[in-house]
Amino acid sequence: MLLSFLPPICSQILLNQNNIQSQYISPHGLSGRIIPAGTFLTQILALEYIYGVVCPIPKFPPRPSTIQGIELIRITYDKEYLITENEITVNITGNKRLTFFANMAFDKNYKLWGYDGQIRNFGLTLDPSTDAEREATIGFICTFTQTFCAGELQQYSSVENCTQYLMKRIPFGSFDRGDQGNVACRTIHAYFVPLLPTVHCPHVGPTG
Repeated sequence: MLLSFLPPICSQILLNQNNIQSQYISPHGLSGRIIPAGTFLTQILALEYIYGVVCPIPKFPPRPSTIQGIELIRITYDKEYLITENEITVNITGNKRLTFFANMAFDKNYKLWGYDGQIRNFGLTLDPSTDAEREATIGFICTFTQTFCAGELQQYSSVENCTQYLMKRIPFGSFDRGDQGNVACRTIHAYFVPLLPTVHCPHVGPTG
């Protein structure tokens, strides 16, 4: 299971290539919650947030931070209820680490059915510390938005319009408050815009 979070399997699961989801995800569906990102009641969103935040996806524009390695620090298992309690360290670009605490529930065939987790050091690890880094993040959001949010899904008239709005009209915020309608929140949604633009384009726009 742990290796499924590494490339190329993580992107194959997100795109369900060759029906690979059936090997890892319960046929009953998947739901989950990750603090501070939010609660995900549909399978597609639950998959995005557990597999997609740091997974590089072939043929998609590169992301600022991607997974480089993963390590299971601690695990306990309830064999009656098929639930594991895990502490996981994820190594990402730039020699940075994210720590996940997650309870994962499985069906009788040991396929993932649900999760409830917390990213311990999300903001501490990923929040930009300089104006140049914040500008680069906003540039990433606006480039993704203008590339993938077109037609009825268009949010800004141009990259420049998007940049000015995100720099001057709303706070940058922190990934520790990734559900608060700030720039950090839009960064998370921008990761998923290419996968599901109908859901995520409105969240990177002015209304958040």
